[in-house]
Amino acid sequence: MKTFFAVLLLLVALTGVAVTAVYHTSVNSETRFVPRVSHEEYINTRRSYRPRVQRPVPTAQPVPSDALQNDDSAEEVEP
Repeated sequence: MKTFFAVLLLLVALTGVAVTAVYHTSVNSETRFVPRVSHEEYINTRRSYRPRVQRPVPTAQPVPSDALQNDDSAEEVEP
């Protein structure tokens, strides 16, 4: 009698393992194609540990070159 219940329990356990294996095989065998956008960067920047690119902060208006006089520079003198 013990042998009968042991075999019955073994069959239930093996059936459960077989059903689980078939289920996971059918779920994982599905092929998924994700369209890739070609103009996106390859590196996922949301998970990247690279430092972000720092954009230079625009400063005040640049000074025109006429306003800067260098006394050491050569000047052309008209006669």
